[in-house]
Amino acid sequence: MVYDDDVHFNIFLAAMRKGKNITLERLSWGICSISLIGRIESGERQPDKLMRDRLMDRLGMVNDGFEDFLSPDEYALWKERQTLLQAIENKDIATAERLIHQYETDQSRNNAIERQFYLTMKIQMMQYRKDADKEVREALRQAIALTIPDCSMAKWSSRLLAVQEWNLLLEYIRYGGNVRVARIKGRSCKVAAYEKMLEVIEKSGMDIYGCVKIYPKTVYYLCQQWMKSPVEDWDCRKMYDLAEKALDMLRSANRMYYLCETLEIMERILAVWIEREDMTQKESMRLRPMLAQVREWSRVLAEVFGSQGVSDKMENCCYLYRQMYNYRIGDVVRKRRKMLGKNAKALCHGTCGEKTLRRLENHRCSTHMDIVGELLKGMGMAPDYQRKRITTDQYEAMVLFDRATRALNNQDMETLGSTLSKLRDILPMDFPDNRQEMDFLETLYLWHSKKIKNEECIRRLQQALEYTVPLKCVKQMEEGFLTRAEMDCLHNIARRMEGAEKKVYMDLLRKICEQLVEEDKVEVFASTYELTMYNVASYLGDEGEYAESDKICHYIMKLSLSLRRDNMLHMCIYNNLWNQMKNTSADRKSFVESELQKCLQLAKLCKDTFYEEFYNKKINHILHKGTT
Repeated sequence: MVYDDDVHFNIFLAAMRKGKNITLERLSWGICSISLIGRIESGERQPDKLMRDRLMDRLGMVNDGFEDFLSPDEYALWKERQTLLQAIENKDIATAERLIHQYETDQSRNNAIERQFYLTMKIQMMQYRKDADKEVREALRQAIALTIPDCSMAKWSSRLLAVQEWNLLLEYIRYGGNVRVARIKGRSCKVAAYEKMLEVIEKSGMDIYGCVKIYPKTVYYLCQQWMKSPVEDWDCRKMYDLAEKALDMLRSANRMYYLCETLEIMERILAVWIEREDMTQKESMRLRPMLAQVREWSRVLAEVFGSQGVSDKMENCCYLYRQMYNYRIGDVVRKRRKMLGKNAKALCHGTCGEKTLRRLENHRCSTHMDIVGELLKGMGMAPDYQRKRITTDQYEAMVLFDRATRALNNQDMETLGSTLSKLRDILPMDFPDNRQEMDFLETLYLWHSKKIKNEECIRRLQQALEYTVPLKCVKQMEEGFLTRAEMDCLHNIARRMEGAEKKVYMDLLRKICEQLVEEDKVEVFASTYELTMYNVASYLGDEGEYAESDKICHYIMKLSLSLRRDNMLHMCIYNNLWNQMKNTSADRKSFVESELQKCLQLAKLCKDTFYEEFYNKKINHILHKGTT
C-alpha cells in the first residue's frame, strides 16, 4: 500500500481548472487575488475549507463528492455552520438567532465567504418572519457584494459562480433587486433575468449534482412569474419544455429539490394547454397521458412525504450548504490506527513524535498536513485533506469516473463497460485507492453482466477491500474508520454472503451505522447509511425480524425525504410491504397492488428501469393470480 507520487488538492485543483479551460482570473474573481490562486495551485499556500469549497463549487464540482479531513479548528467551525443549518431547517428560531448573533459579535471572524453564509442564513430568518421586501432585498444585496462585485446581468456569461452565489442572485431578482436588465418589449425585467440565468447555468460546466440544485428552482420562479399573466397569454409549450427539462434533470440526479413545485406547475400548464380552443384532438390525446403521469407522481409523493411527516415543499435554501463526508482529522487517525491494531510508536516511526500523534488524536493542535499525510499513508489512505474517490491529476479521468459511477447506479452496463475500458487506460494504477475503485466497479460490472458468479464476486470484492485495509481488521474492529470506497466493498460483500458468515457481516455493518446515529452524524454520511442499512433491513426481513426491518426502512425514508434524495424510497416501501405479506395471512389484494403501484411510480420517477420492470411483473402477477 504505497503512494509514491502524491496528488494533493493543489494539483487536483489546477488539473480540474485547466481541464475545463478556466482562467485564474475567472476562478478567483470576487473571492481572492489571481496571485493567491496561483500560490494555492503551486502548493505555496494551503487554503482554508471555505475557500476550497468555493473554488470547487465554482468549478462546478459539489462538495458531496469529496471526503474532507478537517483540522480541529476548521471542524469546529464547520460543525457550527451545520448546527445552524439544522436549526433553520427545524425552524428552531431561538437556536438559529443565538448562533447568528454569536457569529456577528465575534470580531475575529472576517472571512468574506463565511460572512456571506451567515448573512444568507439571516436572510432565511427574515423570509420566515415575512419581513418587508425592501429589507430582504437590501440584505441580499449586501450578501451578493461580498463575492460578486458587479452583479449586472450583462456580465453573467463571463462570470464563474458557485451555486450558492447563483441562488443569492436568484432571490435578489425575486425580491425586485436591480441587476441592470435591458428592457425587452413584451418581457418583464424579472422574466429576462430568469431566462438569462437559465442560459448561463446550462453553459457553466456545472456537474449535474450542482446544476440540479439551482436550475429547477430558477425554472419554478420563472414559470411563477409567467403565470401572473392571464392564462390565454401563456406560452404553454415554452413553459412546459423548461419544466420538463428541470424534471428530467432531477430524475437523472435522483434528487427532489423543487420537485413537487415543478410537478405542480407542469400540472397547471398541461391543464390549461389541453383546454385551448386551437388544440387539435391529436395533440390533446398526446398531452393527456402526460398530465395523468404528472398527477400520479404528485399524488404518490404527497402520500410518501405525508407518511413520514416531512414537508413536500422546499422552505429554505439550507440544502445548498449541507455537506457530507466531513471528518475531524484526529478522529480519523485515532479510529483508523486502532482498527488496524497499530501502536503509536510504529505509526509515528520516521514521521513524527508520539507526543505529536497524541495531541493530534485528542484535537489539541493543528498538525502540519505533510505529517498528517504521512500518517494517512501509513494506514492505507490517500495523503490529502480533501480528496475525491480516485487520485488523479487528469480532468478526463475524473469525467470518466463520474460517468462510470452514474452508470453503475443506473445499472447501465453497456455504458459502464465502455467507460471502464477507457478509464483504466488513463487512471494511474500505482495508487491503492485507484486500484480499489477500478476493481470494485469492474467486479460489479462482471456480476451484473452475469459473467461471474457470487463466489467470484465476493473474492474479487474482498481483494479490492484489502488494497487499503486488511479484512480481518475490519471484521474484528470495535471502532474504526472506513472510507466510502471501503464501505462500498464491505456492504457489497455482505449482501452476497450466505449463512452464518452473512450474519457476521450484517452485524458489523449495523454496528458501524448505529455508531453514526449515536454520534449524531447520520446526515453527514447519508448516502452510505441509506444503502448499507437498507441491506441490513432486507436481511432482517429475511430472518423474520419484521418490526426491526420496518423501523430501519422508515428511518431511511425520513432521512432521504429530508435530504431530498429519492432513489431508496421505492426499495424501502417494497421491503416493508414484503415484511407485511410474510407476517400476515390476510389476503389484502387491493392494498398490495396499491403499494406496488406506489413503488412503480417512484421507480419510474428516479429512472430505475430495473425495478420498474420488477414492479410491473409483480403487479401483473397479482392481477392474474392474486397475492400469493
